[in-house]
Amino acid sequence: METKINKYAKLLIISDLFYSLTSVFINTFLVAYFLNITNENITTIAIYYIIIYALLGFGNFLMTKFIKKYPSKSKLIMCFGIVVRAIFILSIVILADKIATNFVLIAIFYAFGEVLYWSSHELIYIDVTNNANRKNYMSINKILGRFIKIITPIILGTSIELYSFIKIAIYVFILTIIQIIITLFIKINIKDKNNRYSLKDLMNYIKENNIKKIRRYNLSAICYGIVESSISTLIVIITIMTFKTSFSLGVLTTIFNICSMIVLFLYKKFYNAKTSKYILILISVIIILGVIGLLISINKTTLVIYNFCYAISFCIFDVVYNTRKGDLIKECNISMYKEEYIGYNCLSLALGRVFGYLSMLVISFTNDIIYFKMLLAFVTLFAPLFCYFIFKSTKE
Repeated sequence: METKINKYAKLLIISDLFYSLTSVFINTFLVAYFLNITNENITTIAIYYIIIYALLGFGNFLMTKFIKKYPSKSKLIMCFGIVVRAIFILSIVILADKIATNFVLIAIFYAFGEVLYWSSHELIYIDVTNNANRKNYMSINKILGRFIKIITPIILGTSIELYSFIKIAIYVFILTIIQIIITLFIKINIKDKNNRYSLKDLMNYIKENNIKKIRRYNLSAICYGIVESSISTLIVIITIMTFKTSFSLGVLTTIFNICSMIVLFLYKKFYNAKTSKYILILISVIIILGVIGLLISINKTTLVIYNFCYAISFCIFDVVYNTRKGDLIKECNISMYKEEYIGYNCLSLALGRVFGYLSMLVISFTNDIIYFKMLLAFVTLFAPLFCYFIFKSTKE
């Protein structure tokens, strides 16, 4: 089996780097902008993300059904998703302060673009990699992504303070156009077929063959959804409420990305079947220690320590989760059901994300930073659960 990453996988990595650049804008600084124009109305942000992730889970499930019938169209669907994402960014520029009153429509439009992008992206990612090189692919992808994010946050944070959010949106829009061009050069080796899409057939196959790995992996997906989405937003909210400026947010994000990049280098070198258990236990302990510090004393120092613990832990969660996603298809011999498998996984992930933001919605009615920090501690406890289930997904 080929261990080297082919040129099409490299092009996908480059495309993902442009996605990472726009993600800094859409996820981190859009949350900061929402806080500013809504006078720190967290309820709006929580509802915004509940809509997005509920639609993402259901939408990805439906889109994988279409892609199963027309797999050769997956690259065009991904490009269309990038176009929609670019239009989404442009719409933010046009609406400006009106995004607070139109956040439902914005959330729906954003979710539509993400459905198109990720449903096709995941299948292309599986096609251009294999079980022998997927760990290296994902490690390199995330290392380069972190490198890109080292400078971007501080530049964006400073620019938002000194100039305007609209100018930054225009710059990011241009980057998405470049991403479309790069994506068009990716070659996929799949042809159209008329196989019947049936989640029921996948579930029966899992049951008949007693495939515990997939069940455990989908439990890890629920935990990952809670940790990956709600915590990232809570960190932005709490950091803005504590430090007050987008510049501080940019500086801190840059520092944490440097730490994450170093950890990813270590992961690439040392993480394997023999060391996985001990590494997962270690990062679980690290993130729990960060939470304990936050509970003992709520101040800028403990918030920075928690952010550091989260940054170095989550970067490993990210690569392990996405690598296992692809590896399980061959390990469990479910290539004939890979579209159903991706759809099933998207539903599990969405369940965790929606749960996380529903918790934030409940807390938002108090509008007290102490409760947000308590919620941050609560959802962080799902990180060790994620490690447990992801490790179990490697065992029979």
